Amino acid sequence: MVELYISTELSYLVLALTVVMNNPSLITWWVNDFRIVGPDALRTKKKGRKKSLGLTDNKNNNSTSFETAPVDTGTEYVRQLEDENLKLRIENAYLKEMSRLRLEDEARLREEFI
Repeated sequence: MVELYISTELSYLVLALTVVMNNPSLITWWVNDFRIVGPDALRTKKKGRKKSLGLTDNKNNNSTSFETAPVDTGTEYVRQLEDENLKLRIENAYLKEMSRLRLEDEARLREEFI
C-alpha cells in the first residue's frame, strides 16, 4: 500500500477505495511511519508479555534447581495433540448429530401442522 501511494501519488481515499479498504487513515499512518523510520516500521511486531522461565520466585537465589529427569517432550507433545484432536473430533461428531436430530424434529413438527 505504501509503495502504491508513493509511486502513484494517488490520494489516501482513492487508494483505499481501489483496494477496498474500510479505513483510509491507516494508509496515512503507514506512509508516515515509513517516511520516519523506514521499512522496519511496517514489519509485524510481537504483542503481549514476554514469556517467563518460571524463575520469578528465585530472583534473589542464585542456585536454581531444575528437574533432571529425562523427558521426551516431542513424543509427549504429539500424544497430547492427538488426544486433543480425538476429543475435538468426538465433540464435532456429537454436535453434528444433535444438529441433524434437531432438524429432523423441526421437519416432523412442520409436517404435523401442515
